[in-house]
Amino acid sequence: MDRSSVTLPSFVARYRRCFDRTWTDDSSIDSVRFVVLDSETTGLNPRVDRLITIGAVAVQNSEIIVEDSFDALIKIERNTEAVTVHGVTRDQSLRGVDEAVAIEQFLDYLGAEKVVTLDNSAYEGAAIVIDLNAPLPDALKNRFTAVIDGGCLEHIFNFPQAIKNSMEMLSIGGHFLGITPANNFCGHGFYQFSPELYFRIFSEANGFLVRAILTKEKDRWFQVADPEKFGGRVELQNNRPAYLFVLAKKIEEREIFFKAPQQSDYARRWEAGTSEIPLPRDAASFSAKMRTLLPRKWKEALRPLAANLSIRHRYACYHQIDEASLLRGAFATDRPRQ
Repeated sequence: MDRSSVTLPSFVARYRRCFDRTWTDDSSIDSVRFVVLDSETTGLNPRVDRLITIGAVAVQNSEIIVEDSFDALIKIERNTEAVTVHGVTRDQSLRGVDEAVAIEQFLDYLGAEKVVTLDNSAYEGAAIVIDLNAPLPDALKNRFTAVIDGGCLEHIFNFPQAIKNSMEMLSIGGHFLGITPANNFCGHGFYQFSPELYFRIFSEANGFLVRAILTKEKDRWFQVADPEKFGGRVELQNNRPAYLFVLAKKIEEREIFFKAPQQSDYARRWEAGTSEIPLPRDAASFSAKMRTLLPRKWKEALRPLAANLSIRHRYACYHQIDEASLLRGAFATDRPRQ
């Protein structure tokens, strides 16, 4: 098939127009429609567990708008105790809708006039069937105001091409939202990702601005500092599954990856003409000094214990952020925790 011959359906223009009505920083909070979401799942393991139900209701001007609500029962082929505990019978679960359909309907409810899904095959009902390992057809470039990766890119072998395609789909002013595995997901897909990768990808050189890169530990959210601004690597060693939540905005049209992204600490070394590893800003801290003095055997013995400690006790490059600030888009500045 000639990929350049792909034509977009007419609903794409309607989908793009719905974002003209989005709220701005100057909008009164009473005028903003918030959506409260509740969902039930078969468990907490994202590798094997599935959604059972999605429920939502709108809140505006401090009032719950009951008539502006959403609910979906998702089809579960094998009923388990985790399903029945929510009052869902086997017959009900079998009559539910497919998970992909439910998510698409929910996104419609949130305000999108149309949601366009892409996949490598049509078996889950994707609107556009395309292999993201290959370059993007011109017909799909600069067409969307939002691109959501909810767990796709880690399964695509040619990741550089796939993320470039995602960036090229966006029109100027559009946003990329990624939810991607970071730690302790070995075997889930081809890859697990580091914050540094997304900071360097969504750079001004490529026409993008990173709004925030976040991770979550239990009930606490953390914003990750840009390693280039922080002055060192933003490593995370823990014993829990961890995702990255990436929000980036396209600010201008640039030739993406005209210059290949480089890891920032190595780039500083090359620029300075030294083989010494640049020290992060927290290198003068007591804990950092202790790490340099401890014998290697002690470090190896203490590392499993340290992995149990919360992110907020171990890493100056991860700033805790409350959910209210997160929902307002009031993200922390790129400076280490004091």
